[in-house]
Amino acid sequence: MVDHKKQFISIFNETARYHHRNKVFRDFITLAAASIHNGINCNDELEKDYMETVRQYEEKDAERMAMLLAEVVMGLEAESGDFLGSLYMTLELGEAARGQLFTPFCVSRMMAEMQLGDIDSLLADKPFFTVYEPACGSAGMLLAIAEVLREKGFNPTRHLWVSCIDIDPVASGMAYIQLSLMGLAGEVVTGNALNGERRRVMYTPAHWIGNWSLRLRKTN
Repeated sequence: MVDHKKQFISIFNETARYHHRNKVFRDFITLAAASIHNGINCNDELEKDYMETVRQYEEKDAERMAMLLAEVVMGLEAESGDFLGSLYMTLELGEAARGQLFTPFCVSRMMAEMQLGDIDSLLADKPFFTVYEPACGSAGMLLAIAEVLREKGFNPTRHLWVSCIDIDPVASGMAYIQLSLMGLAGEVVTGNALNGERRRVMYTPAHWIGNWSLRLRKTN
């Protein structure tokens, strides 16, 4: 079997050696998130960010950015887990001084199983439930909840809506990419949960496709 994390790291190490590794990863997240979002709901600000970012790379390195996204897609398809979060820590790009240590997926999975112990009775009375994550990182906890929900016989795309926030745009970008690729509906906010700041809000493709704006209004 192909190890997509190793493939990602190999391509990443070859990409834009004229830039610092933190910048390359940050720019990859910017480009990938904008591509996914604008593929279904074009946003001028995201398009501007995309163009300003991609012009800083040679053509071959812009192509490698697309290859990196392909590895993320295939990696999430091949194996459950927090693909980008684990890569972020493996590449030692997290800022430990700011407390930026991503929870191992096995721990998130255990917590999700504890939280969803009575999910059958909960969804017997309502069509879906919502989850709020105030310091989401790369959305590992939300991915674990979706996985447990799926294993219990429920479709997360229909029965789960998430709202998550992180102060770090790289973290919120990783969360947006992974939630989008896994077909989860919700909003990903770059901002501060402590003071209510919402600098940027991005809705996943499943949010728009599933008409969740209307579904959420009907429950209020």
